[in-house]
Amino acid sequence: MKRSPDSAKVPVDEHGLDSHGRMVAYFGSPVIDDQVDPIWSNLQAVTPTKISGHPDASATFKVLWDDRALYVLAEVKDKNVSAQAEAPYRQDALSIFIDENNDKTLDYGVDDAHFTINCENVLYVGSGDAERLYSTAYETEDGYVIQARIALKTKPENGKVLGFDLLMNDAVQSEQAGALSVFDLTGNAWKDTGLFGEILLTCKPEGAVSGRNPYDLMSLTKNARKLDFQRYRNARIVKEAIEFAERVLSNNQVPQNCIDEQYAVLKDAIRKLQLTDEAAAEKYFKPVPDEYRVESDRPGTIETLMYKAPNLNNGTDDKRMHVYLPYGYDASDSSKKYNVLYLMHGGGENEDLIFGGPGQSRQLKKIVDNMIAKGDIEPLIVVTPTFYGGKNDVALFHEKLMHHIVPFVETQYHTYAKSGSLDDLNASRAHRAFGGFSMGSVTTWYTFIHCLDYFKYYMPLCGDSWVYGRLGGGTKPVETAEYLANAARASGYAPQDYYIFSATGDLDIAYPNLKPQIDAMKQLTDVFIYSSDTNKGNFYFIAAGGGSHAWTWVTPYIYNILPDLFDH
Repeated sequence: MKRSPDSAKVPVDEHGLDSHGRMVAYFGSPVIDDQVDPIWSNLQAVTPTKISGHPDASATFKVLWDDRALYVLAEVKDKNVSAQAEAPYRQDALSIFIDENNDKTLDYGVDDAHFTINCENVLYVGSGDAERLYSTAYETEDGYVIQARIALKTKPENGKVLGFDLLMNDAVQSEQAGALSVFDLTGNAWKDTGLFGEILLTCKPEGAVSGRNPYDLMSLTKNARKLDFQRYRNARIVKEAIEFAERVLSNNQVPQNCIDEQYAVLKDAIRKLQLTDEAAAEKYFKPVPDEYRVESDRPGTIETLMYKAPNLNNGTDDKRMHVYLPYGYDASDSSKKYNVLYLMHGGGENEDLIFGGPGQSRQLKKIVDNMIAKGDIEPLIVVTPTFYGGKNDVALFHEKLMHHIVPFVETQYHTYAKSGSLDDLNASRAHRAFGGFSMGSVTTWYTFIHCLDYFKYYMPLCGDSWVYGRLGGGTKPVETAEYLANAARASGYAPQDYYIFSATGDLDIAYPNLKPQIDAMKQLTDVFIYSSDTNKGNFYFIAAGGGSHAWTWVTPYIYNILPDLFDH
């Protein structure tokens, strides 16, 4: 049943925040459709006061909660509503940030979510499960309205405090003008839940029950409609389940248990889909399971190595890199050898970003710890260097890599290299991989060109090759692919002697440049044999729906690819 909240029950200031500086959410189940439910009318709005850039718009926010979800109403005044920018989060849009445990971790955990809905109701997922969100958006005479429902993973109750923030992005045509948020001053809440504010859940009357919930089924049905049914042998089972779900949703008198039953039926049908042989050649993105994103009871450790690298001024720079060592690594046991993955950060980042330093446990470390503990991958060493310092050029990083980094690491730890000589590094190339994100991906393509003698596996993520200039994979995809192929041909290695596993998202700024390069590489079948089955091919590409240019997506790409490294 609906409840009309009385916003006077918790005193708030002129901006809608309580005496502790928190937003306040009252109990109630609004209808989310193409108009504003009257239940919102008794609530005092929250006015965002944290300003970045030069927004030429204003917004007010209201929030409700029930036993299943949070509900957000954003009413925006904007004379120039625009969705022209390349990414939804740069358009006129609402971003919602939730930390259900309110533990303010640096990384997004299993209880955290970041969703952005633009003025045309296009969803961007920064972190979290898209099926948790149902939204509507429509323009008004003086702006636009967005309503959203976010299913909660934990049970809400009176007095519970969640980490929370809301941000309105303002765009002018294809440019981002600025933003207004309730709590975050820095604009970095997309990567740090510690920057969220808080919201108090309150005023659920005794005996009150939540209103009808068609939204989980509506969201699942919407996502199911987006499936490419030509990929599946048995698509009929999902089509029929969608049709029945739509009939259920069209009847406002259908009880909740029937809606929930149909949700389970559609979920089960999706799980039973079987790929055609042709579709099976593609590598499909799989989210990281929640149990992989928590601390393992068998954690690895991180060490830091210092070294010197020549710079362009005839001197040297002091540099460092972090080294992940798996649980059980014993420095005194030289009989156990380990594969090594060298993993590079993106532009503007550094060696601290991926795993952190000693004593830290970032999201990727937790995932790798759990993959090893569960037997998904063999224990391995992961090295996180930086291309900054030294010659400070991704196109030249391979020199530092082979003359300073790899020999140092692989004589310091128990690897398959008998020594740091180039001959011994060549002999152990099957036990070595290089990958990176964004500019680290650009570095990976250069490493492929120059270091095929020393690396068998390559993992370029969210970045194209720049051998023909910046963004050359998009402007000159055929020439770029041919250049890469010629490097492989000149090396004398057969296709089964090297593997390229690449990934990006279809909302990533790198997608328009990486995807054409990948498509051109697919045509060069003497060198690049495309297949998700690594026993048949040496090359695949993951294109994640909704994926953006952020580590919240890159980390899952690495999770998807890691089992295919060192497997041949």
